[in-house]
Amino acid sequence: MTTAPRIAVIGAGLAGLAAATRLVKTGHDVTVYEARDRVGGRVWSETITAAGTDHVIERGAEFVLNGYTTLRSYCTEHGLDLVDTGMSYYIRKPADRPEVTTQAMATLGKQAAAAAATGRSARSVADVLDGIGAAGPVREALESRIEVSTAVRIDQVTAEETLDHVASFEPGPSWRIGGGNQSLPNAMAGNLGERIRFGTKIEAIAQTDDKVIISTGNHSEFYDYSVVALPFGVLNYSTTLGIDLPNWKREAMTRVVQGNAAKLHLALDKTPETSAVMSVADRFWTWTAMASGGEVAPVLNCFGGELGHLETLGIDGNGKEWEKRVRDLRSDLSIAPLDAILTAWPYDPLAKGAYTAHAPGFSTHDAEALAAPHGRLFFAGEYIDREFTGLMEGALRSGDRAAQAIISISAGIAA
Repeated sequence: MTTAPRIAVIGAGLAGLAAATRLVKTGHDVTVYEARDRVGGRVWSETITAAGTDHVIERGAEFVLNGYTTLRSYCTEHGLDLVDTGMSYYIRKPADRPEVTTQAMATLGKQAAAAAATGRSARSVADVLDGIGAAGPVREALESRIEVSTAVRIDQVTAEETLDHVASFEPGPSWRIGGGNQSLPNAMAGNLGERIRFGTKIEAIAQTDDKVIISTGNHSEFYDYSVVALPFGVLNYSTTLGIDLPNWKREAMTRVVQGNAAKLHLALDKTPETSAVMSVADRFWTWTAMASGGEVAPVLNCFGGELGHLETLGIDGNGKEWEKRVRDLRSDLSIAPLDAILTAWPYDPLAKGAYTAHAPGFSTHDAEALAAPHGRLFFAGEYIDREFTGLMEGALRSGDRAAQAIISISAGIAA
């Protein structure tokens, strides 16, 4: 009788949970190691009291967009519904640049995307905007939009991928998972049960010809394979984690850029209309959106990207400066005299940043190297999926693919 392969999954974010789910379904013996006391990682739902009732806020990943077929499939499997936000993720009014229209931003964005598609691939967004002679307030507004969405500077990200995806200004729908996006990882974890070890921090991951050794403190366990589903920011500092990554993988990782982002949530006294308003100068945007009940929640959501601007907003402290600027920007709303809730992902030691983008020169070869296994170590995370880099969909897809690779190998060995 053949013993089922033992698999260690490192990390219980969406990528790790997807890998573990698929492996368990195919009869593998799976253990999931999670350093936090909850699942979801950078998918994190909580509540805020506003206008006398509690409302769900997303302290991490929020919007579900067109093309999220894997996420939708997992939601269907677990009986979870998607809720239309009633606003468009893609259209944001530049409030502090009243002379700039969203149409002007869209026109420049499309012009830049066309230039990026026909030019050299190893160019940054800044290079392309310089090349087409973009200037003035409309360029500044477009730069802000891109730096907020990618969470890095425009001179750090590849033009072709970024402008084709981020600079879309077509008003499309956006959704959230009813009850909070964390409902999905919670449901997935429910099926995995006691296979998840919470509060367990990995100190080293080593491998021999036929085993993977997972060390936690003074204790080590042996597995046949491991799925490393750590955030890129943590993996990139893997010398402190004790993972021996090959040079070819580390070389590809140099063309992945760690994005830094933070969120701020403020309670409102009254129910507003849906809105999406950005601060060009301060690199953040704000929105109000519909909730599960079909009404707009009395909550102002704020998202800022790019570390330099975030530090100016004071996210390395209590975020009071950001809160002040938000209140000034959104004087049209009745914001309650309550403290805002700040979530600063760059300073989360188990994330070391928000999500990733690709540097100029990132290639198909790099994408393949990021996804490729190293011996008995397989890798999953939003940074691996080229089409949905930085997104919940990318995390789920990468976990599915890592699991399928192990399933195929173990099936071949069993045969």
